[in-house]
Amino acid sequence: MSDRVADQLLRAAAVAGERVRLHILARVLDEPSGDVLIAVDTLVRTGALVAAPDVAEVWFADEAARREVESQLPLAERADLHRRTAEALELEAGSDPGEIVRHWKAAADRAQVQLRLAAACVRAGDLVAAHAAVRAVVARARSERADDLLAEAAVVLEPIGQSAWDGDIYQWCAEALTAPELSPRARIHLLARQAQAASYLGRWREARTASSDALDQAETVGEADLLAEALTARQLATSGPDDVDELAAAAQRMIKLGTTTGSADTELRGRLWRVDALWYAGDLAAIAAEVGQIASCAGRTSGPNGRWHVLITRAALALARAEFDETETLLDDAVAEFRRIGHPAAQGADVAFKILLAHHRGQADELLDAAAWQFGTDVRWDLSARLSRAFVLVDAGRLDEAAALYQRCGRPDTWQEWRAAELLLDAVAARVAAALGVADDVRHFQARLERRRGLYVVGGAGGTNFLGPVELVLGICSAALGDRDSAVADLRAAAARSRAIGAPGFAVEAACLLAEVSNDASGVAKETLPLARVLGMTPWVNRLERVAAPDSPLSPREHEVARLVADGLSNRAIAAALVISERTAQNHVQHVLGKLGFVNRAQVAAWVAGRRSSE
Repeated sequence: MSDRVADQLLRAAAVAGERVRLHILARVLDEPSGDVLIAVDTLVRTGALVAAPDVAEVWFADEAARREVESQLPLAERADLHRRTAEALELEAGSDPGEIVRHWKAAADRAQVQLRLAAACVRAGDLVAAHAAVRAVVARARSERADDLLAEAAVVLEPIGQSAWDGDIYQWCAEALTAPELSPRARIHLLARQAQAASYLGRWREARTASSDALDQAETVGEADLLAEALTARQLATSGPDDVDELAAAAQRMIKLGTTTGSADTELRGRLWRVDALWYAGDLAAIAAEVGQIASCAGRTSGPNGRWHVLITRAALALARAEFDETETLLDDAVAEFRRIGHPAAQGADVAFKILLAHHRGQADELLDAAAWQFGTDVRWDLSARLSRAFVLVDAGRLDEAAALYQRCGRPDTWQEWRAAELLLDAVAARVAAALGVADDVRHFQARLERRRGLYVVGGAGGTNFLGPVELVLGICSAALGDRDSAVADLRAAAARSRAIGAPGFAVEAACLLAEVSNDASGVAKETLPLARVLGMTPWVNRLERVAAPDSPLSPREHEVARLVADGLSNRAIAAALVISERTAQNHVQHVLGKLGFVNRAQVAAWVAGRRSSE
């Protein structure tokens, strides 16, 4: 008995690698622990193996001998040992995901092994290998008309925001759902995964229908894993600004499901959904309290995703609180984590955070480089990238370039809906349109944002791009449209709400914009300047200093032009009134904007009105 076990142990140890834990070998061999210990003692006495003092680990005395034993094993036996080792490691908390992948790759090319390999590759962050493995199984299922295999393969991968990957998942699920005989479990899995992929692809109607069907059927079956999958699909389909209550309810259900089943992954998802709902509510204190729970869950999961979520949530919270240095440190760590595995979210997150950092703190030179905006061939991000880049150019005062980019976006009423990012895109586009003086578009976005009063501007589904209260954008819209009273009311509300939640950067921004349209421009600016300086908000310090300065930076001729702008005259009308060329009038207007640090004529009008009232 002991000789047989010793021989099997030696073979298993050769396949396991340079060092292996003894209880892993016991699982691989499926032998009584006593027999395994006797076999270890035999092999140690013969000099073949070395054991740690506590006999927790063993290894070959000669690495060359280990490789020789492994190479002499029949291919089928070697493949089977790799498979059993991978399975044993997957049961062990803290196992190296890369080591598990190595064993699955060495196991065999059978369909089931390929699917296990794909799942292991996802956990290890090897997304390319995971996609290739599943595609191979799908091809085999199609050729053999194996409906069960296709249904199993279709749900192995999760959508990640990359069109080719997500499109494959959607198509595989659609094909598998046409099979005449599917088990209830398979149908629920397929509906849920198809809804998830549809959400990422912007197919919202399909996503809502499929996720609703999956959730109804999962509740009927009552199995925890199916319910978690269906809730995940529903969360993605309902991550917009009109879905906050449903999102919060789904989060609570998912957290409870995770805690009752002991699944850290399930609980983590629920807590991230709760944070999404809290961002819409602007409840930074509750988000901070939730971060510890997220970190606890992440510490009990495998793979890089848990740590990414912890870092990116902390970075978003630090940015909202105007803790800019902390934001940069956390962002660098998070992006490095995802770039290491080639995740497509890395560059988008990096650019999104740097846009918001630059907006409040300045230093946006790298974002003015076209290379920063190369997001590959995924056309879904074209609109977001153009609007975001135009936003950066507006902040930099490069309005002509911003206008060219904005024009390439087409009419707002033709834009494809992106439910999770709906509020964020409306807010960014409204700011750009206001700066460029595109009045019709400003009215369009103002109407869409009006019904979202009381919310905060964020990107849902884990986007965490926080842009302050909706009232801040509404104030910008009103100022651009010449409605000074509404602008003052909304900007005051935005400043108060930002202070109340602990978002001082947005309080400074709202106060600065208020100063630029207020009768008491100098007073508001002087009151706000100390906080702006402490936070290091250089662009806003400069704007506030200009407004607070008792003397005007404009020449007498520029004063004339500013007053005519305030009276609503076009460049052509200004040229006629001053008996100058239209080109000269345009140059004067640009000089006025530049010297005052403004980006549109409405701000000039408000500035003139403020000076008139104080004279």
